[in-house]
Amino acid sequence: MFNGKGTKKLLTKILLCLFFVLVVIILPFVIEKIILSEAIFPFNVSVTFPKDVWFGFMGSYLGAIGTIVLGYIAFYQNKKYKELSDQSEKRFWELQEEIKELTKKSVSLIDLNSKIEASKYHPIFSNLQHNFWNAKGENLVEFFDIESDAFQISFCKEGSNEHLDSLEEIFEQYYTFVYTLKNDGEKTIYNFNCIDIKINGRNIEEGIWIYQSCDIKPGEIVRCVCATKFDLLKKISSGEIESLSFIYQMKNVLGECFNMAAELHFIPIEENHINVFDQISPVFKE
Repeated sequence: MFNGKGTKKLLTKILLCLFFVLVVIILPFVIEKIILSEAIFPFNVSVTFPKDVWFGFMGSYLGAIGTIVLGYIAFYQNKKYKELSDQSEKRFWELQEEIKELTKKSVSLIDLNSKIEASKYHPIFSNLQHNFWNAKGENLVEFFDIESDAFQISFCKEGSNEHLDSLEEIFEQYYTFVYTLKNDGEKTIYNFNCIDIKINGRNIEEGIWIYQSCDIKPGEIVRCVCATKFDLLKKISSGEIESLSFIYQMKNVLGECFNMAAELHFIPIEENHINVFDQISPVFKE
């Protein structure tokens, strides 16, 4: 089965073959018949040629036909070559533009892929807005998942000889404020630790601050604990303390260091009831 284009090509080949047979083979004999016949108009006079003259004529005739055919073929090929050359040049510039666009997209994709790959190791936190005041040992199991939650503890001890071993001891012997973050990244965060605390924008002068770090697995909750010998809740309720500021430091699995800040502002509503407005900064690389 031939489609329309194939049928057209076949018909063209057949016509060319018929033309070749007609012009090259049959036409010379027709001319010979006309020339040598006295009865055919306008050659109705007696004309006789020697065979060598006739063969010379035929040679010249066929040579002329061949020249015309070859000239036409050369002209046709030159025309087709120019068309193909123009098309090739046009396609070349189109391909150059496509290559430029593909190169731009490739560079963008490489950059995006690098950012995606880097983001796997960049710590990401979300603030769960869960705050706890002065939790005691008997309430820890009720408020927290001791086995699964991570605890970053910052406590201010009064004497250098004071030593606390357990989480329960800190909550039992200190006044505490706890707020909650979650590791939304794909990798574990290592050595998450507070390195500085400020009250009302100033460093705390009394006591010695001890910071205990923790590791936070992907999807794990971290409880950020601020433990003091003075009652934070009471001082906030009285208006003496209006804000707390925390600076945190951490590492990813590649050992790269990152920092993060947390600003907490307090508005007393009534006794032992505080509105907490907290702002967690993005994590940035050192």
